[in-house]
Amino acid sequence: MSTDKRVSNLIEQQFPDFVRDDGPNLVAFVKAYYEWSEQANNFIEVSKNLLEYQDIDNTYDKYLEYFHREIMNSFPRSMLVNKKLFAKHVKDLYRSRGSELSYRLLFRVLFNEEIDFYYPGNDILRASDGRWVEESVIRVSKPRTVEASEFVGQTIEGLTSGAIATVDKTLDTISAGEIVNELFLLNIVGTFEDNEKVALQSNTSAFGTIISISGPLQSVNLIQGGVNHQPNDLLSFTSASGSGARGQVISTADTSAVQWSVANGGFGYTNNATITISGVGTGAQFIINSIKDTEVIAVPDDIIQPILNVVINTGPTFVSAGANTSVVSANLAAANVGTVINTALHKTNTTVGTIDVITTTVYGSGYDTLPTANVFEKQIADMFIPNGFGGFKGVDASINASYRPGTIVTLKVIQNGTNYNKYDVVTIENLSRDDTEDASGSPNVSGNINLTGKYIDTKGFLSWNNKLQDNYYYQEFSYEIGSSEFIKAYRKLVKSILHPTGTKMFGRVNIINEVDSSNTSNIIFDSLTTA
Repeated sequence: MSTDKRVSNLIEQQFPDFVRDDGPNLVAFVKAYYEWSEQANNFIEVSKNLLEYQDIDNTYDKYLEYFHREIMNSFPRSMLVNKKLFAKHVKDLYRSRGSELSYRLLFRVLFNEEIDFYYPGNDILRASDGRWVEESVIRVSKPRTVEASEFVGQTIEGLTSGAIATVDKTLDTISAGEIVNELFLLNIVGTFEDNEKVALQSNTSAFGTIISISGPLQSVNLIQGGVNHQPNDLLSFTSASGSGARGQVISTADTSAVQWSVANGGFGYTNNATITISGVGTGAQFIINSIKDTEVIAVPDDIIQPILNVVINTGPTFVSAGANTSVVSANLAAANVGTVINTALHKTNTTVGTIDVITTTVYGSGYDTLPTANVFEKQIADMFIPNGFGGFKGVDASINASYRPGTIVTLKVIQNGTNYNKYDVVTIENLSRDDTEDASGSPNVSGNINLTGKYIDTKGFLSWNNKLQDNYYYQEFSYEIGSSEFIKAYRKLVKSILHPTGTKMFGRVNIINEVDSSNTSNIIFDSLTTA
């Protein structure tokens, strides 16, 4: 404990009177000496406060130097930290020597820098070193009586199927606006069923219900197979609600989808002619794009049905004397018993011609035999106008069907995506090539999911990013420090303070280009060995 009792205040009384009278300068000198000795960091003041100065937070730098020489002699005096604070915690550094944390602390102390660590041994090629995992998941939604976290580490049982499993972890997702808990299962015995309750084996009142209306895509039932696909092409699956699923074409057929071409364009057609397709298959469609060799035909457009009961010659005109109750054209209203029908009926000039260009809009699928197409222009056909070749205009066109290759027959889902509703149609798009027609299908969604197995890293992969052991850099006992300092600045310090015996240290210099802050680059020099 420090004290403020000063010896200098008592000096004058220690001299006899004759000394004080005859030698006041001597008394003043001695008093001044003691006053100086009692000042901070001088020997009397220090001797009185030794107990306080043994605390490193309160001691003077000259005593900290003794501690530095005794305990931290390997550390330079030019450390960029509070030396007292570091001295208090240097024991923690020594205790953790050889660990990454000890290296990071040392570089913060010496250079005020965060360093990178790399262990070349992590990238050595080892046989059969791949990490393969398979996971099974059930999706549980309301009604549930407990939080999903209470299932973790517990054994659950399907109350309908009797299946049991251990819950490894849970993941909360959103499906159709509702929170759904995905339970990742281990040690599965039996098969869980959609819409059944799953409960803790130890407490059957704690349960949830497996949902199957929406969720990750499991498989797809094809409706239309599209065209120009090839086996092994990558696919994406989207619907009104779902996205993120990916898949692959397994097989295709070349006698399923059809395309259309003009064999005989006929006469008397417009672009809006009625098209009917017949055959065993679904979906094929085409449209008329253009006609050629056009002509104008006057097509009667009075409708006779409303005036079927009008009595001829009951008045001066055809529709007089109240016998007609419908609106008719001016031509027909003015007609009388002496008017010929061709003049009495109103006509509209219609431009028609020969079908020139058609476009297949949907190729369809399932046509084991080629379908047929009939193109019918009703207004013209009803007039029975001869085409000059033994037929009639409006019904004489001939359209041919031919097969279009590459219809998807089978596919597989390799990435499940989210939020697919079992009632939505899925559009299947080819990601590997551009000249394809999208396929479509109905999604299969289940709350009981077997995830595709996968490697979680590239370890053990040949011709990948793994390296052959060279017993120098790529070996089990080497490590690399990434720093902005050259290795010569810290090699000796690291080896004397932290470096574990039997290991080999390398240094990597990171140089940051700060000339243009909008284009900062990280330049990495070749590794430098400790030699």
